[in-house]
Amino acid sequence: MFFRHRLVLALLERAGKPLDPTTLVKLAFLLRQETAVGGDKTFYSFVPYRLGPFSFSLYRELNGLARDGYVLRTDKHVRLNPEALDLSREKIAELSACQRESVDVVVSKYGRMRWRSLIESVYERYPWYAINSELSDFLPDNPPAVPAVRTAAYTVGYEGKSVDAFFNGLLEAGIKAVSDVRANPISRKYGFAKRSLSEIARRLGVTYYHLPELGIDSVHRSGLQDFDSYQRLLDQYERDVLPRRSSNIRYLAKLLKKEPSAILCVEKDVRCCHRGRLAKAVGAVSGLPVIHLQ
Repeated sequence: MFFRHRLVLALLERAGKPLDPTTLVKLAFLLRQETAVGGDKTFYSFVPYRLGPFSFSLYRELNGLARDGYVLRTDKHVRLNPEALDLSREKIAELSACQRESVDVVVSKYGRMRWRSLIESVYERYPWYAINSELSDFLPDNPPAVPAVRTAAYTVGYEGKSVDAFFNGLLEAGIKAVSDVRANPISRKYGFAKRSLSEIARRLGVTYYHLPELGIDSVHRSGLQDFDSYQRLLDQYERDVLPRRSSNIRYLAKLLKKEPSAILCVEKDVRCCHRGRLAKAVGAVSGLPVIHLQ
Protein backbone atom coordinates (compact mmCIF):
# COMPACT_ATOMS: atom_id res chain seq x y z
CA MET A 1 0.00 0.00 0.00
CA PHE A 2 1.37 3.42 -0.98
CA PHE A 3 1.57 6.17 1.62
CA ARG A 4 -1.05 8.19 -0.29
CA HIS A 5 -3.52 5.34 0.29
CA ARG A 6 -2.76 5.45 4.01
CA LEU A 7 -3.40 9.20 3.96
CA VAL A 8 -6.83 8.65 2.40
CA LEU A 9 -7.63 6.15 5.16
CA ALA A 10 -6.36 8.66 7.74
CA LEU A 11 -8.59 11.41 6.33
CA LEU A 12 -11.61 9.14 6.66
CA GLU A 13 -10.69 8.04 10.18
CA ARG A 14 -9.97 11.58 11.36
CA ALA A 15 -13.25 12.84 9.88
CA GLY A 16 -15.06 10.29 12.01
CA LYS A 17 -17.96 10.00 9.58
CA PRO A 18 -18.69 9.04 5.98
CA LEU A 19 -17.63 11.71 3.51
CA ASP A 20 -19.16 12.47 0.17
CA PRO A 21 -16.58 11.90 -2.59
CA THR A 22 -16.32 15.61 -3.43
CA THR A 23 -15.49 16.52 0.16
CA LEU A 24 -12.90 13.74 0.37
CA VAL A 25 -11.23 14.95 -2.83
CA LYS A 26 -11.19 18.55 -1.59
CA LEU A 27 -9.62 17.50 1.72
CA ALA A 28 -6.94 15.56 -0.15
CA PHE A 29 -6.39 18.64 -2.34
CA LEU A 30 -5.95 20.85 0.74
CA LEU A 31 -3.61 18.27 2.20
CA ARG A 32 -1.44 18.74 -0.87
CA GLN A 33 -1.73 22.52 -1.00
CA GLU A 34 -1.38 23.43 2.65
CA THR A 35 0.77 20.81 4.38
CA ALA A 36 4.15 19.15 4.07
CA VAL A 37 2.46 16.25 2.28
CA GLY A 38 2.45 18.37 -0.87
CA GLY A 39 6.22 18.19 -1.03
CA ASP A 40 6.07 14.50 -1.91
CA LYS A 41 5.70 14.09 -5.67
CA THR A 42 4.08 10.68 -5.25
CA PHE A 43 1.02 12.19 -3.57
CA TYR A 44 -1.98 13.01 -5.72
CA SER A 45 -1.92 15.92 -8.12
CA PHE A 46 -5.06 17.75 -9.18
CA VAL A 47 -6.60 19.25 -12.27
CA PRO A 48 -9.49 21.71 -12.82
CA TYR A 49 -12.68 19.73 -13.42
CA ARG A 50 -16.46 19.90 -13.06
CA LEU A 51 -16.55 20.57 -9.31
CA GLY A 52 -13.14 22.20 -8.94
CA PRO A 53 -9.87 20.46 -8.12
CA PHE A 54 -10.08 16.78 -9.01
CA SER A 55 -7.79 13.77 -9.19
CA PHE A 56 -8.58 11.01 -11.65
CA SER A 57 -5.87 8.93 -9.97
CA LEU A 58 -7.45 9.34 -6.53
CA TYR A 59 -10.86 8.30 -7.81
CA ARG A 60 -9.39 5.22 -9.45
CA GLU A 61 -7.45 4.24 -6.34
CA LEU A 62 -10.54 4.63 -4.17
CA ASN A 63 -11.96 1.79 -6.22
CA GLY A 64 -8.88 -0.24 -5.35
CA LEU A 65 -9.28 0.49 -1.62
CA ALA A 66 -12.90 -0.58 -1.88
CA ARG A 67 -11.98 -3.74 -3.78
CA ASP A 68 -9.43 -4.65 -1.10
CA GLY A 69 -12.00 -4.12 1.64
CA TYR A 70 -10.57 -1.03 3.34
CA VAL A 71 -13.40 1.31 2.42
CA LEU A 72 -17.06 1.13 1.51
CA ARG A 73 -18.01 3.36 -1.37
CA THR A 74 -21.24 4.49 -2.98
CA ASP A 75 -21.98 7.38 -5.31
CA LYS A 76 -22.83 9.50 -2.27
CA HIS A 77 -20.43 8.42 0.48
CA VAL A 78 -17.04 6.91 1.25
CA ARG A 79 -16.29 5.48 4.70
CA LEU A 80 -13.92 3.07 6.38
CA ASN A 81 -15.12 -0.50 6.30
CA PRO A 82 -16.03 -1.39 9.93
CA GLU A 83 -15.01 -4.98 9.30
CA ALA A 84 -11.47 -3.89 8.38
CA LEU A 85 -11.12 -1.04 10.85
CA ASP A 86 -8.26 -2.59 12.82
CA LEU A 87 -6.31 -3.27 9.63
CA SER A 88 -6.94 0.28 8.39
CA ARG A 89 -5.64 1.67 11.68
CA GLU A 90 -2.52 -0.47 11.36
CA LYS A 91 -1.89 1.06 7.95
CA ILE A 92 -2.54 4.58 9.26
CA ALA A 93 -0.08 3.98 12.12
CA GLU A 94 2.65 3.45 9.52
CA LEU A 95 2.43 7.11 8.50
CA SER A 96 5.04 9.46 9.90
CA ALA A 97 4.17 11.81 12.75
CA CYS A 98 4.37 14.72 10.30
CA GLN A 99 1.93 13.05 7.90
CA ARG A 100 -0.57 12.27 10.66
CA GLU A 101 -0.27 15.84 11.94
CA SER A 102 -0.96 17.13 8.42
CA VAL A 103 -4.17 15.12 8.31
CA ASP A 104 -5.19 16.48 11.72
CA VAL A 105 -4.58 20.07 10.61
CA VAL A 106 -6.66 19.76 7.43
CA VAL A 107 -9.58 17.89 8.98
CA SER A 108 -9.65 20.16 12.03
CA LYS A 109 -9.76 23.25 9.81
CA TYR A 110 -12.02 22.06 7.00
CA GLY A 111 -13.62 18.75 7.95
CA ARG A 112 -16.65 20.26 9.71
CA MET A 113 -17.42 22.85 7.03
CA ARG A 114 -20.66 22.59 5.12
CA TRP A 115 -20.30 21.39 1.55
CA ARG A 116 -21.03 24.80 0.03
CA SER A 117 -18.69 26.62 2.40
CA LEU A 118 -15.87 24.19 1.64
CA ILE A 119 -16.29 24.61 -2.12
CA GLU A 120 -16.44 28.39 -1.88
CA SER A 121 -13.35 28.45 0.33
CA VAL A 122 -11.37 26.31 -2.10
CA TYR A 123 -12.48 28.35 -5.12
CA GLU A 124 -11.66 31.65 -3.45
CA ARG A 125 -8.12 30.67 -2.45
CA TYR A 126 -7.29 28.42 -5.42
CA PRO A 127 -9.25 30.00 -8.29
CA TRP A 128 -7.26 28.25 -11.03
CA TYR A 129 -8.95 24.98 -10.13
CA ALA A 130 -12.39 26.53 -10.64
CA ILE A 131 -11.90 27.39 -14.34
CA ASN A 132 -13.83 24.30 -15.52
CA SER A 133 -16.38 24.25 -12.71
CA GLU A 134 -20.04 23.70 -13.44
CA LEU A 135 -20.93 25.43 -10.16
CA SER A 136 -21.33 28.94 -11.55
CA ASP A 137 -22.85 30.29 -8.32
CA PHE A 138 -19.68 29.32 -6.44
CA LEU A 139 -17.15 31.00 -8.71
CA PRO A 140 -14.97 33.84 -7.40
CA ASP A 141 -15.63 37.35 -8.73
CA ASN A 142 -12.53 37.42 -10.92
CA PRO A 143 -11.65 33.85 -11.93
CA PRO A 144 -8.44 33.40 -13.90
CA ALA A 145 -8.70 32.91 -17.63
CA VAL A 146 -7.22 30.00 -19.52
CA PRO A 147 -3.94 31.31 -20.96
CA ALA A 148 -3.96 32.45 -24.58
CA VAL A 149 -0.83 31.21 -26.32
CA ARG A 150 0.70 31.72 -29.73
CA THR A 151 0.49 29.05 -32.38
CA ALA A 152 3.55 26.82 -32.30
CA ALA A 153 4.73 23.23 -32.61
CA TYR A 154 4.55 22.45 -28.89
CA THR A 155 5.81 19.10 -27.62
CA VAL A 156 5.37 17.36 -24.27
CA GLY A 157 6.43 14.11 -22.60
CA TYR A 158 4.57 12.48 -19.73
CA GLU A 159 7.42 10.51 -18.15
CA GLY A 160 7.55 11.06 -14.39
CA LYS A 161 4.08 12.66 -14.18
CA SER A 162 0.72 11.47 -12.99
CA VAL A 163 -2.11 11.89 -15.47
CA ASP A 164 -3.53 14.69 -13.31
CA ALA A 165 -0.25 16.61 -13.17
CA PHE A 166 0.21 16.06 -16.90
CA PHE A 167 -3.14 17.54 -17.89
CA ASN A 168 -2.94 20.33 -15.33
CA GLY A 169 0.36 21.35 -16.90
CA LEU A 170 -1.20 21.31 -20.38
CA LEU A 171 -4.11 23.48 -19.26
CA GLU A 172 -1.76 25.91 -17.52
CA ALA A 173 0.18 26.19 -20.78
CA GLY A 174 -3.00 26.95 -22.73
CA ILE A 175 -2.91 23.68 -24.71
CA LYS A 176 -6.27 22.62 -26.14
CA ALA A 177 -5.32 19.51 -28.12
CA VAL A 178 -2.73 16.73 -28.09
CA SER A 179 -1.41 14.68 -30.98
CA ASP A 180 -0.22 11.33 -29.67
CA VAL A 181 2.65 10.16 -31.90
CA ARG A 182 3.34 6.85 -30.17
CA ALA A 183 3.24 3.92 -32.56
CA ASN A 184 1.88 1.74 -29.73
CA PRO A 185 -0.12 3.92 -27.32
CA ILE A 186 -0.01 1.53 -24.39
CA SER A 187 1.26 2.21 -20.90
CA ARG A 188 1.40 0.47 -17.54
CA LYS A 189 1.00 3.84 -15.91
CA TYR A 190 -2.60 4.77 -15.24
CA GLY A 191 -4.10 7.30 -17.62
CA PHE A 192 -1.60 7.08 -20.46
CA ALA A 193 -2.91 4.20 -22.55
CA LYS A 194 -4.85 5.47 -25.54
CA ARG A 195 -8.30 4.61 -24.24
CA SER A 196 -7.93 6.23 -20.83
CA LEU A 197 -5.86 9.15 -22.09
CA SER A 198 -8.37 10.06 -24.78
CA GLU A 199 -11.27 9.75 -22.32
CA ILE A 200 -9.66 11.96 -19.68
CA ALA A 201 -8.74 14.47 -22.38
CA ARG A 202 -12.36 14.54 -23.56
CA ARG A 203 -13.63 15.17 -20.04
CA LEU A 204 -11.24 18.09 -19.67
CA GLY A 205 -12.12 19.62 -23.02
CA VAL A 206 -8.82 18.67 -24.65
CA THR A 207 -9.00 17.22 -28.16
CA TYR A 208 -7.09 13.98 -28.68
CA TYR A 209 -5.56 12.78 -31.94
CA HIS A 210 -3.52 9.63 -32.54
CA LEU A 211 -1.00 9.60 -35.38
CA PRO A 212 0.74 6.21 -35.10
CA GLU A 213 2.34 6.55 -38.54
CA LEU A 214 4.69 9.14 -37.05
CA GLY A 215 5.85 6.85 -34.25
CA ILE A 216 8.70 4.40 -33.90
CA ASP A 217 7.79 0.73 -33.62
CA SER A 218 8.69 -0.84 -30.28
CA VAL A 219 10.83 -3.46 -32.04
CA HIS A 220 13.30 -0.70 -32.91
CA ARG A 221 13.48 0.47 -29.29
CA SER A 222 14.93 -2.70 -27.87
CA GLY A 223 18.49 -2.30 -26.67
CA LEU A 224 18.22 1.40 -25.87
CA GLN A 225 20.49 1.85 -22.87
CA ASP A 226 22.15 5.26 -22.97
CA PHE A 227 22.06 8.67 -24.61
CA ASP A 228 24.17 7.57 -27.57
CA SER A 229 21.92 4.63 -28.40
CA TYR A 230 18.90 6.94 -28.39
CA GLN A 231 20.69 9.32 -30.74
CA ARG A 232 21.48 6.55 -33.20
CA LEU A 233 17.82 5.53 -33.26
CA LEU A 234 16.61 9.11 -33.67
CA ASP A 235 19.15 9.83 -36.38
CA GLN A 236 17.81 6.83 -38.28
CA TYR A 237 14.21 8.00 -37.71
CA GLU A 238 15.02 11.46 -39.01
CA ARG A 239 16.98 10.15 -41.99
CA ASP A 240 14.92 7.15 -43.08
CA VAL A 241 11.37 7.50 -41.72
CA LEU A 242 10.40 11.17 -41.78
CA PRO A 243 11.12 11.69 -45.49
CA ARG A 244 8.54 8.99 -46.22
CA ARG A 245 5.95 10.62 -43.95
CA SER A 246 5.64 14.01 -45.62
CA SER A 247 1.84 13.84 -45.91
CA ASN A 248 1.52 12.86 -42.24
CA ILE A 249 3.82 15.72 -41.25
CA ARG A 250 1.72 18.21 -43.22
CA TYR A 251 -1.43 16.85 -41.58
CA LEU A 252 0.15 17.24 -38.13
CA ALA A 253 1.16 20.81 -39.00
CA LYS A 254 -2.46 21.50 -39.95
CA LEU A 255 -3.65 20.22 -36.57
CA LEU A 256 -1.10 22.35 -34.73
CA LYS A 257 -2.24 25.45 -36.61
CA LYS A 258 -5.90 24.73 -35.89
CA GLU A 259 -5.64 25.36 -32.13
CA PRO A 260 -2.93 25.41 -29.44
CA SER A 261 -1.71 21.81 -29.58
CA ALA A 262 1.13 19.65 -28.33
CA ILE A 263 2.89 16.67 -29.87
CA LEU A 264 2.72 14.01 -27.16
CA CYS A 265 5.11 11.16 -26.44
CA VAL A 266 6.73 9.47 -23.45
CA GLU A 267 10.25 10.63 -22.65
CA LYS A 268 10.83 13.56 -20.34
CA ASP A 269 14.07 14.51 -22.11
CA VAL A 270 13.10 15.64 -25.58
CA ARG A 271 16.63 14.89 -26.79
CA CYS A 272 15.82 11.21 -26.28
CA CYS A 273 12.37 11.31 -27.86
CA HIS A 274 11.41 11.28 -31.51
CA ARG A 275 8.93 14.11 -30.94
CA GLY A 276 11.90 16.50 -30.99
CA ARG A 277 12.98 15.42 -34.48
CA LEU A 278 9.36 15.34 -35.61
CA ALA A 279 8.67 18.86 -34.32
CA LYS A 280 11.72 20.10 -36.22
CA ALA A 281 10.32 18.58 -39.42
CA VAL A 282 6.91 20.14 -38.75
CA GLY A 283 8.54 23.51 -38.19
CA ALA A 284 10.44 23.20 -41.45
CA VAL A 285 7.30 22.68 -43.55
CA SER A 286 5.00 25.02 -41.63
CA GLY A 287 7.17 27.84 -40.34
CA LEU A 288 5.88 27.20 -36.82
CA PRO A 289 8.30 27.80 -33.98
CA VAL A 290 9.13 24.72 -31.90
CA ILE A 291 8.51 24.93 -28.15
CA HIS A 292 9.19 22.01 -25.80
CA LEU A 293 6.99 22.05 -22.69
CA GLN A 294 8.29 20.68 -19.40
